[in-house]
Amino acid sequence: MSEENIEQVAQPELNLETPAEVASGGSGNEFLQMIPEELRGEPSLSPIKDVPNLAKAYINAQRLIGTDKIPLPANPTDEDLDRIYGKLGRPADANGYEIAVDGHIVTEDVAKNFSDIAHKLRLNPEQASGIMQYYKSSVENSSQDFEQQNKETAEETQASLKKEWGKAYDQKIEQASKVAKDFASSDLLNMELSDGVKVGNHPDFIKAFAKIAEFRHSVTSEDSIKENATTFAMTPNDAQSEINAIMADKSHAYWDRKNVVGRQKAIQRMQELHEMVHGS
Repeated sequence: MSEENIEQVAQPELNLETPAEVASGGSGNEFLQMIPEELRGEPSLSPIKDVPNLAKAYINAQRLIGTDKIPLPANPTDEDLDRIYGKLGRPADANGYEIAVDGHIVTEDVAKNFSDIAHKLRLNPEQASGIMQYYKSSVENSSQDFEQQNKETAEETQASLKKEWGKAYDQKIEQASKVAKDFASSDLLNMELSDGVKVGNHPDFIKAFAKIAEFRHSVTSEDSIKENATTFAMTPNDAQSEINAIMADKSHAYWDRKNVVGRQKAIQRMQELHEMVHGS
């Protein structure tokens, strides 16, 4: 037999598909008429059109045998999804997640609530752990940013009040602190304002407490309460106001050259006031 008389038969390409998908591309021959009548009603045979497609379907079916398969229903129920995600590693219950408790960011309650949510979302342990690590990292970064912001705000407040109060700064801070301790709770002082600054670090509140201290001093007998017997320091603005008043009052001892002792005290007072204004 010559090579010209040998019929070349092309071998069909085999893809890893389901038997039904492979068999459905037949030539239209009446394959079902070739098998026993009792088998013709089998639904799985209905896509098969001819013998070549039957062979291809059989080969692909053999290739799928032994592999771990997860059926994907067209309209899965909750039970179907539980089964599918169980195959993908979801624990049987929320206790299957090992969430590390640090007592600071992740407390016992946080770990329990997170495990419950992770199980409802059908997460596997690796996914749950990754989300928890992201959560912890975000909280830690936010906390560090907040602490840095409060530190910077406190430094800015200190610099601003030192500039405004001059030599009176230390005394006014001490007096404001006493008022805050007497009239404000620690919860109030640590309360955060809309800009994130704590009440106790806000310059307006500190100045308000200092004003209260001044008022309390002015209406309280210095003889009856020892702590209020201290002379109140003056701010540069207060000192300048007194200088202006002395300069405008021509009847003041500062202007009376005949009153040697009184004028000397007034001159000394003016020197003190100028030191308060100019910080020298």
